[in-house]
Amino acid sequence: MVNDEISSDEKSSGTFEGLRASNVHMLSDETTITASSHGGNTIDHDLVNQSVAGSQAAFVTLVKRHQQRIHSLLERLCGCPETARDLAQETFLSAFRHLHTFEQRSEFSTWLYRIACNHAASANRRRRPHALPVAVASPIAAGTSVSARMEQAELKQRLAAALDQLDEGQRQAVVLCDMQGATYEEIAETLDIPVGTVRSRLHRGRMQLRQLVKNL
Repeated sequence: MVNDEISSDEKSSGTFEGLRASNVHMLSDETTITASSHGGNTIDHDLVNQSVAGSQAAFVTLVKRHQQRIHSLLERLCGCPETARDLAQETFLSAFRHLHTFEQRSEFSTWLYRIACNHAASANRRRRPHALPVAVASPIAAGTSVSARMEQAELKQRLAAALDQLDEGQRQAVVLCDMQGATYEEIAETLDIPVGTVRSRLHRGRMQLRQLVKNL
């Protein structure tokens, strides 16, 4: 399991930002990336192989393919958009540094989720207990009335606050399954726990979440 802590020196060195900045122009050049078009997982594995072989452009493409989902996952796990952005950068930097250890027996996204969950858990242990989280943003349909928007915003705030009160294992299971759409098997692999444990965490987490949302 990868749980790589990034030192302040490594953050300030701009390694990851430099990687993105120096290669962003290469993304428009289709000849620099040679990934199979027979499914997302195959594309990811092709890009991983190219990245390990030294192609920074391939890794930048991996980042662009997964950054939105990783940021969404982290925002839901920690309840703060700014923290989620920092943790997303740490997640991809950890992935870049440990890419050679990825054995490709699972989907790259599952491996990446595991790294993100580890960083979120570490960040949640460091922050002030039960600090008021920021509601996770999501699109609101055009034409929605002001009152309806306010009700939706209030519900999101209550949900974020309720998620913050779950223990880490239950929060991870609920977010991965009910908000990120992961299967029980994918969650088990991501969190390195049996499927039965996933089921029990989801059951307890959902029951507690319903009660918390009702009481807030």
